[in-house]
Amino acid sequence: MNYMPKIDRRSFLVGTAAVGGGLSLGFPLPFGADVAHAQGGTPEINAWVVIRPDDTVVIRIARAEMGQGSQTGLAQLVAEELDCDWSKVTTEIPTPGQNVARKRVWGNFNSSGSRAIRESNEYVRKGGAAAREMLLQAAANEWKVPVSELAVAKGVITHKASNRSTTYGKVAEAAAKLEPPTDVKLKDPKDWTIAGKPLKRLDTADKVTGKQKYSIDFTLPGMLCAAMKECPVFGGKLKSFDAAKITSMPGVKKVVPSGDTAVAVIADTWWQAKTALAALPIEWDEGPNAKASSASIAE
Repeated sequence: MNYMPKIDRRSFLVGTAAVGGGLSLGFPLPFGADVAHAQGGTPEINAWVVIRPDDTVVIRIARAEMGQGSQTGLAQLVAEELDCDWSKVTTEIPTPGQNVARKRVWGNFNSSGSRAIRESNEYVRKGGAAAREMLLQAAANEWKVPVSELAVAKGVITHKASNRSTTYGKVAEAAAKLEPPTDVKLKDPKDWTIAGKPLKRLDTADKVTGKQKYSIDFTLPGMLCAAMKECPVFGGKLKSFDAAKITSMPGVKKVVPSGDTAVAVIADTWWQAKTALAALPIEWDEGPNAKASSASIAE
């Protein structure tokens, strides 16, 4: 499989942000290099928060969602410090490859042992807080007023003294040009209105409607899929299989042994490979553990 896509996700995101006047915000991590450069005239300070002109807030999540709700939980933490409108929040997940290419700007992708929120909650909150300060400063610069006179709620910035208001989406492009703050103050948890609240998960709708794309949905031109079956007894081996019985089944390309203990069916799609594998006559040499049982193991 030699084909490689000619555009990566990062280039697409930065390029579209330049066209649409979007803002990508971030912050230095204690374990990652700070990345800052311009492409298409739009600087990317880091890679955590993107705010589009229509006030959509895209929060990038660098921990795996495995059903435990970390994707929504981490987004809540960022959104809380950002003071944005939760109804306009969406997420996207960078790839480990992008993380390596960018000197681990997203840090550790590991989500085992409930670490997704426990180990990253502070620095993702700082990302939201840094973004909020930059957006407020951009509005203060535009109105020529002290940033201390501004207030923000749900992504709307107001200057009470002059009765003016604006939104994050309108000042995003100007905020992107500012130097990120080196130190930010986080909210007291007692003041939280988004973080820690029982909100609807962001990933549920796409999963129940089939819109969510999983690794199994990923395809490339000319790509084939394989389904494998290993000897069901530990220490056993593959004795024989009758490939002729399934070679005429839809999509099947080839049936091959995999080492001494398994067989694989290669087909156009994984489902075709799986279906054919289930129909493949296989004979196993189960070896000395064939008669093993719970009782014999306990003994």
